[in-house]
Amino acid sequence: MMLGHYFLLVAMVMLPLVISRTKRPNFVIFIADDLGYGDIGCFGNNTIQTPHIDGIAENGAKLSHHLAAEAVCTPSRAALLTGRYPIRYGLASPHRVGMPIYVAGISGLPSNETTIAEIVKEQGYTTGLIGKWHLGLSCEKLGDHCYHPLNQGFDSFYGIPLTNIKDFGDDDESITKSTVPHYKELILASLLVTTLTLGILKQWQVIGRKALIGMMCLTVMLSGATYVFIQTNKHLNSILMRNHSYIEQPIRLENFTERLVREGVDFLEQRKNDGSPFLLVMSWLQVHTGLHASSKFKGQSVHGLYGDEIEEMDWSVGRVLETLKRLDLLDDSFVYFTSDNGGHVEEIGPHGDRQGGHNGIFRGGKAQGGMEGGIRVPTVAMWSGHIKAGLVIDEPTSQMDLLPTIAEIINVKVPRDRIIDGKSMLGLLGGKTEQTPHDFLFHYCGLDIHAARYRPLMGKTVWKLRYTSPNWLPGTEGCTFLCYCYTSHTRLSEPLLYDITHDPSESHPINISSSEQYQNIVNKINAAVISHKKSIVPVMNQMDVWRLAWRPWLQPCCNFPFCDCQEVPRKDFNYTCPTDKT
Repeated sequence: MMLGHYFLLVAMVMLPLVISRTKRPNFVIFIADDLGYGDIGCFGNNTIQTPHIDGIAENGAKLSHHLAAEAVCTPSRAALLTGRYPIRYGLASPHRVGMPIYVAGISGLPSNETTIAEIVKEQGYTTGLIGKWHLGLSCEKLGDHCYHPLNQGFDSFYGIPLTNIKDFGDDDESITKSTVPHYKELILASLLVTTLTLGILKQWQVIGRKALIGMMCLTVMLSGATYVFIQTNKHLNSILMRNHSYIEQPIRLENFTERLVREGVDFLEQRKNDGSPFLLVMSWLQVHTGLHASSKFKGQSVHGLYGDEIEEMDWSVGRVLETLKRLDLLDDSFVYFTSDNGGHVEEIGPHGDRQGGHNGIFRGGKAQGGMEGGIRVPTVAMWSGHIKAGLVIDEPTSQMDLLPTIAEIINVKVPRDRIIDGKSMLGLLGGKTEQTPHDFLFHYCGLDIHAARYRPLMGKTVWKLRYTSPNWLPGTEGCTFLCYCYTSHTRLSEPLLYDITHDPSESHPINISSSEQYQNIVNKINAAVISHKKSIVPVMNQMDVWRLAWRPWLQPCCNFPFCDCQEVPRKDFNYTCPTDKT
């Protein structure tokens, strides 16, 4: 009898352990927008307060050599979700525009790509995306939503289909004004020049009176339409959606981050109630311009409005983590924080104040091809009982590794019918391995490879070979507004080799001809690039100019024809969050 009681006691002790080991973890993914490597405390910033993001590193791992697949948002976000280089599914621009620029375009992430959300959903997970999408919306007709998150594995979506841009703020700033500061004068000048030319042609009797009037009317109409189109960018593209419905146009950015937080809290509370495992992607609009820190954060940072934005985003991360803890879900959740690309180093506000990120010791920034500052992103992760607190991973890893990592965690295979470029980081995160699973990583600018990275099996050194260099303005490491990798870079006659482990700022290129060792390294990298290119199967390019172009018949418009509506405040939702910032 005593022996029976003993075995019963052992079974009672062991059963919870067995259940805990087989219980499927939840996944919470935070994605910042344009956040610089040097903007976060645990990555070296001691003037901007980011205690909650730092806390993830303290209780988990800091990935100091984590890389985006490209230095701009749309392709990098697609790569994170699919584990594949964007060129494999057509999100590789052949020109300077590397992302959808209108809601009413027809470019996006093809629905036949498998995302993290689809992988976990097949295993019974409930999936939600809150915040920025920027991977397309419609294809052929208004409302078909072929690229919508709900067609890519997400059960719910609350957020923006495009992105946040300067036009969406209330300070009369715009992308057009930043890239073409005197666009109004240019429109007027083109109108005057065309009018003068038509007058001369009429005087020379090259055209008649009717032709003159018709062409003048057409010129005025085109000039006016161009101006109106630029001025209405906010109304056309600043759209908030809940699932398939348009609920606000344009978005009222004041306190918008708080609304995202409330949606995240609601999602977590629902999952606590229904008991289902979940994937929650919190995709912040911050810190992309237009900056929109809420009133209680404005003026709090020594780095102006940009610093205020970071501190509010950190507060938002803290609110989600606090909710996980309150609901007793934190210990069973894999938490991952990253940025879609490096900081936008050239971004300035209307008063000359800096409104872009700081990339620490890394040179370059957003959109600058293979430059380290544009692709090395601040990333931290934690998972209680699985990732050792305070772990620092200096080995090269990629955002594409997230999909195979999650697949391994829930014990499913990655898709076998396509090449998955990412590799599981679980060995590194769990402390079972000390070396990256990647031999080579390739750094794209649209269709072109601008750099490649090599981690030999022996030794600790990581090598980087750069095939292009940015054409920075003299005395700076930036361009007028943005160093587009297609138009503001020069392809080198001889590539530059760097020991990126000991020279992370790419300040001291190695004399390749000085050693056979260096020549062999370059040869191996070049051979890997050639081999990789052979694996690329041509597909329809989602980024060609025609697919990016605005189509009026695809333009969402709530409260037609005014295209102006406001989200109805929920009765159970206090839009003013607590004033504390802990």
